[in-house]
Amino acid sequence: MSAYMNTIMPCVGGLVGLWAASKIVPVMYRWELIPGVGSPAYWERANKINYHHYSEGIVYSPYDTGDPLREMPPECAGKMYLRQKGGGWKLQSEM
Repeated sequence: MSAYMNTIMPCVGGLVGLWAASKIVPVMYRWELIPGVGSPAYWERANKINYHHYSEGIVYSPYDTGDPLREMPPECAGKMYLRQKGGGWKLQSEM
């Protein structure tokens, strides 16, 4: 009986693993959790990125609401961390 279980249980474990992967991998694909793989929703969103504002700087937002921030919040003004030509770093407000 023990030898029979030693041959059957790895097969059962493999089947359970395949079943779990069939449920988890599609969700990972939709949520872009697989490195190097983008879902159709990702590529649709990537095609809408406007690259014409590269000289105006980037305003980061922790949430993607679909409507990007176009102005820097006043509490963030002068907080850019700049590298100096001679080495070292300074805040923009210290310049």
